[in-house]
Amino acid sequence: MTLANIITLCRLPVLFILLVLLLAPRFELRFISLFLLIILFLMDWFDGYVARLRREVTDLGAVLDVAVDRAVENILWVSFIYIGQAPLWVSIIFLCRSFIVDGLRGVALQQGKSVFGMMHSSWGKFLVSSRFMRALYGFAKAWVFCQLTLAYALALRDCPYLPALEAMNQALIYFVSALCLVRGIPVLTDSRIYLSKQTT
Repeated sequence: MTLANIITLCRLPVLFILLVLLLAPRFELRFISLFLLIILFLMDWFDGYVARLRREVTDLGAVLDVAVDRAVENILWVSFIYIGQAPLWVSIIFLCRSFIVDGLRGVALQQGKSVFGMMHSSWGKFLVSSRFMRALYGFAKAWVFCQLTLAYALALRDCPYLPALEAMNQALIYFVSALCLVRGIPVLTDSRIYLSKQTT
């Protein structure tokens, strides 16, 4: 087990501690969960940095990274739906996209293609594999989760800015959901070549 993979897996216990604090009925604990959320997303960047620095980039590391990313984002969405900060349809979109896209990536992986290396169209490479789009998507998810956490903490205080923050949160939810769908479509189209090989 490489150091990068250990960092990746350590994100899960951090997530569960974060959720315990988030669900606590005290402003201070919910606010601490916001800092843990930031650490959680920094760990996602740091594991990749460590893997590249130590030359430990592997297919297993890429699969683990995506799997933990999926677990983190879906558990967070379900949690925010549970506490009334996000609508149910968001979780449905993210869960369906996760199962379909990761299933197709599994087929490509069996044929020797990495998670991002399976993209062969120019628009697929940009939307799914490019550093810009991966960074934009990761930042957008971190931003919306941080703002949802902040709004949930401020709900325990008499904050005059809370209605404006909640309106911004809804706009961010739509933006992140749109990014999720837009980045999933190229995986569907580019994976046809691997599915055709699977059936022949």
